[in-house]
Amino acid sequence: MVGPQTGFSEDIDININLIRHRYHNNGLKIKDVSPKDQTTKMRLKILYDDNKVAPDLLDKLYEEMQSIQKDKFFQTAEELNQRIIEKNKNIFPTIMISERPDRIAYNIYKGKVVVLVEGSPFALIIPSTFMDFFSSMSDFYQPYWVSRFLKILRYLGLAISTTLPAAYVGFTSYNPELFKVELALSIAGSRAPVPYPSFVEVFLMLIMMEMLTEASIRLPKTIGPTATTVGGLILGQAATEAGLVSNIMIIIVASVAISNFVIPINQMSFAMRLEKYYLLLLTAVTGLIGLIVGLMSIILYLTHLSSMGNPYFKLTFSETPNYLKKGTYK
Repeated sequence: MVGPQTGFSEDIDININLIRHRYHNNGLKIKDVSPKDQTTKMRLKILYDDNKVAPDLLDKLYEEMQSIQKDKFFQTAEELNQRIIEKNKNIFPTIMISERPDRIAYNIYKGKVVVLVEGSPFALIIPSTFMDFFSSMSDFYQPYWVSRFLKILRYLGLAISTTLPAAYVGFTSYNPELFKVELALSIAGSRAPVPYPSFVEVFLMLIMMEMLTEASIRLPKTIGPTATTVGGLILGQAATEAGLVSNIMIIIVASVAISNFVIPINQMSFAMRLEKYYLLLLTAVTGLIGLIVGLMSIILYLTHLSSMGNPYFKLTFSETPNYLKKGTYK
């Protein structure tokens, strides 16, 4: 792994010093925005570059912080993130959480605001766009074409993890004629002993994959990878021999599992894990038309979202957008 190896601690003063160590511009400002009615009196700090940030962004963020009522208990940056966005109940994350000082310094330079919470080793980056969640800090330490290739792989993994299960159901159950004859016969022969529709087959295997993923997180590190790998192999082999799932289904589930972990930010990875079930349900009911409608609805939903007034589905975040020129809070 290339790049800085330091991370935030649970001491807010140490975290501020780590950011100062990375960001030497004179415009760096640190403000205390602790909510007045907060029960626990936690220290909250916002950091931004006064020469690059949009004043309206500061106004909106300050209002959000002060609107947190005294019954809104939180101890970490992750909980604060939920308090800010809980009224919208968005599936996709609109605020990035990071523990890397280099990412924080880079986003401050881009005109964003960072929120630090006392006792939390994570910081909030506001605003955050959809494209930000597919960017890794290691991209900045790689050659240009290598970083572009890695980004293409991430978006390819996104497409595979969200659409492959639904596409399998749409093709096998509704439009098998779209396959070549040899491939269609191969899939039909593989599914011959399976006693239920392809939707049930896919759903059962995806749920089993989710359980293995959660088990790998909870198990001790010494046995976690071994237990989940062996468990996955044994379950897959046993299910295939028993005629509960087809051979090609094992390949599809493995591809989905691998592709889902290509996304570098876990917040977005969790959101995409939910989206594939939405597309799967629509496809199971209406076929490939449901898959197309589902993809269009997700795109429309993304274009509708915003992060502190900043369009969520824009390609890049400019330092001071034209629609955020006014402001009073400093």
